[in-house]
Amino acid sequence: MVSTAIHFAELKQLSQAGDRLFDLGQFEIALNTFQEALKIVLTFEQQINILNRIGLVYRRLEKYDCALKYLNLALELAQEIGDQNQVVMILNDIGETYCLSIEYSTALRYYAQALEIAQYFSNLLGIGIVLNHLGEVYNLLGLFEKTLNCCQKSLEIFQQFERKSELDKLASQINIATALHNIGEAYLWIGRYSQAKEILELTLAIRQKICKVTLNKFSKTPDSLDKKIFHNNYPNSKKSSQTNQLLQQEKICLSQSIISQYEADLANTMNLIEKVYRLMGQLRKAEKYSQQKLEIWQSCGEKYVIYNTYILPFYLRFRCHYA
Repeated sequence: MVSTAIHFAELKQLSQAGDRLFDLGQFEIALNTFQEALKIVLTFEQQINILNRIGLVYRRLEKYDCALKYLNLALELAQEIGDQNQVVMILNDIGETYCLSIEYSTALRYYAQALEIAQYFSNLLGIGIVLNHLGEVYNLLGLFEKTLNCCQKSLEIFQQFERKSELDKLASQINIATALHNIGEAYLWIGRYSQAKEILELTLAIRQKICKVTLNKFSKTPDSLDKKIFHNNYPNSKKSSQTNQLLQQEKICLSQSIISQYEADLANTMNLIEKVYRLMGQLRKAEKYSQQKLEIWQSCGEKYVIYNTYILPFYLRFRCHYA
C-alpha cells in the first residue's frame, strides 16, 4: 500500500512537472517528462491521461503522425474501459490534429463521431467544444451557414456554464470567445459586415478581459500555480533565496507563455475586424487594428500566429489531476 502511494506520488509529480513545462513552451523537455511518467503508470486511466498529453505535445511540435499515434493509443484504451467522456475529448483532439494537418474531411469525420457520443451521453461540455471545432472547419471550407448553426449552439452551452458556474470561468470565457470569433468570421465572409463587426468587437472585449484576468492571476499568485509541486521541478534548490528567485523566474516565464497564446487569439480577432472595416470603407479604423495586430504578432512570435490556440493550457485542462 505504501509502495503504491509512493508510486502514485511520483507519477503525479512527473505529470504536473510536464504540464508546467508544456505551458512554459518547453515542449521537448515536457515530452521527455511525460515519457518517463508513461513508464510508471499503474492504471488504464493513468495511461490514457499520459498518452493524451504526449499526443498533444507532439501536435504542438507539429509532428502530427506521432501525435496521432499516441492519441489513437489513448482512444483505444478509453474505448476499452468505457470512459465516454475521455473518448469524446480524444476524438476531438484527433479531429483537431487532422485539421492542423489540413485534412479537413478526416477531421470532420472524427468531430462527427465525438459529437454523436457526446450527444448520446448528454455531455454538454463535450458537445460545446466539438461544435466550436466544427465551426472552425466549416469556416475553412466556406460552409458559413453550418458554422453559424454549430457555433450559436456552442455559444448557448458555454453561456449556460458561465451563468451556473459549472465550469471554470476562464475556461468558459475562452470557449465563448472561440464561438463568437467563428460566428463573426462567418458573418464577415457572407457579407453581413455590421453583424460581423458587432460580434467580433464583443469577441475582442472578452479576449482582452481574458488576457487581463490571466495576467492578474499570475501577478497575485506567489508561485504561479501550486507551491506543492515547485520542489518537484527544482529538487536541488534548498536555499530560500535561490528558491524565491527560481519561483519568480518561472512565474514570469509561465505567465508570458500563456499570455502570448491568448494575445495571439486577440490579434487573430483584430485581423478579422481590420478586414471588416476595410470592406466597409472605414480605412482609418482598419489601419488602427492592423497596427495593433502586427505589434502583438511580432511580440508573440511566429509560432503563436500559426497555431490555433483553442487547446486550453495544461494547467486548466488537466487541473483535476492536481488534487
